Amino acid sequence: MKKTPRHTTAQRVLPLSLLFISSVALADGSHDQMDHSSMGLDMMGHGAMVSQVGMPAPAAQASKTYHVTLSDDMAMQFTPALSIAQGDVVRFVVNNTGKQPHTFSIGSVKEQQAHRKMMANMTMAHHNSETTLTLAPGDTAEMGWHFMGEKFIEFTCHENGHAQAGMKRNTVLR
Repeated sequence: MKKTPRHTTAQRVLPLSLLFISSVALADGSHDQMDHSSMGLDMMGHGAMVSQVGMPAPAAQASKTYHVTLSDDMAMQFTPALSIAQGDVVRFVVNNTGKQPHTFSIGSVKEQQAHRKMMANMTMAHHNSETTLTLAPGDTAEMGWHFMGEKFIEFTCHENGHAQAGMKRNTVLR
């Protein structure tokens, strides 16, 4: 017979309290007015940042959408032209028009350099994470992102040799 663990009152009430507090904070609209640029990578009142440049966000909350085309000529095209500000929540719709796999990754220049170095030493390089989408030929995927923190952003493809061949795009948040 399997024993069911007993939870203390605090263990049952704490998650519900956190849910209530976060929904009240978002409902009052003040979240959009927060200055995220000076906040660290730790808890920020609504979650932990996974990158020096921000964190994933529900695409449905985005205030703008960019379509990104990844192609085998090592191009990464954004439509419309990039114009992102601190605090923006953005939806990226990414399409691989090529015949080989590509990735779409968001991070700081330093994070992307470290990621490329790590990927060069891996035998199985294809992966999805909170900051990276891997797309097979012909695939389309989307990612929502809340930009905050460091203002120098690098979008890149981490397939072996692609970023080095120019498949990356740097931008500075407004």
